[in-house]
Amino acid sequence: MQHLTLEERERLAYISGDTRTADTLGEILDQQEQIELLEEELETAQKDSLGEWERKHGPADEYRKFFHDCFQRLAEHYPCPEVTSDYDKAVIFSAIERGEGTAE
Repeated sequence: MQHLTLEERERLAYISGDTRTADTLGEILDQQEQIELLEEELETAQKDSLGEWERKHGPADEYRKFFHDCFQRLAEHYPCPEVTSDYDKAVIFSAIERGEGTAE
């Protein structure tokens, strides 16, 4: 019985009249199928998320270079800006909203 698949075990249980075991094995098979579907969806999403974003917004590497250049330039005027700092982001956004450094 160890070498039988779940499907075979389920059929054997129905044949032998053990419907309780057969139903349980059927539920396990259904859950395994759901897991496989979810794993496929996750794999597809992981593969394509950057591609989808780039189709909508353009090359991600160009955005990376742009923001790197922005922070490099900002470092010349503002001590040690950090991309992960909420405070630094607030300073930058505030300067943008005030229009600092814009040519009129």
